[in-house]
Amino acid sequence: STPLRTKAGRPEATVLTTEHRKCKHTEGAMKFAVAVALIVAAAVTARPRSKREAYDLPDGAELIVGSIKTTFECPAKNGYFADVDNECLIFHVCNVVTHADGKTEIQQFSFFCGNQTMFNQLSLTCAFPEDAVPCQNAPDFFYVNDNIGIPDAPFLTDADVEKASALIAGARKSKA
Repeated sequence: STPLRTKAGRPEATVLTTEHRKCKHTEGAMKFAVAVALIVAAAVTARPRSKREAYDLPDGAELIVGSIKTTFECPAKNGYFADVDNECLIFHVCNVVTHADGKTEIQQFSFFCGNQTMFNQLSLTCAFPEDAVPCQNAPDFFYVNDNIGIPDAPFLTDADVEKASALIAGARKSKA
């Protein structure tokens, strides 16, 4: 029997081989693309979850805060913490996470208070300096975080408020 020929005069088997090569090439490119996608996906999921970096503040934060010292490290507990080295113009939210494999990670998120305010460790808010616990005394109130998440615990006790009031009044007098 005579082999079938194409219009170009080539045997049909050659045409099939050429078409087969085109499919193989496309198939190979698809396999490569899928392999690359899987490798990228594996690399992204295999990496430890990246936390928001400490001191990852918005552009221009230095205009409000001044020169930023990156010395604060979260204690091994959850809460809101004034950054004394930055004159309490920056505060940090610390979050302790225990992963399924038992490893513990401390996430640290940094923020800065608005212009002319500082972090008040007593109320865990930004406030005007004359209404806030003096920055150097902020660590004396880090324990305020211990009541966060406890339904029946008071946020502040009368003793907390009295202690802070005395410090705030003393700071006001020293500035007068």
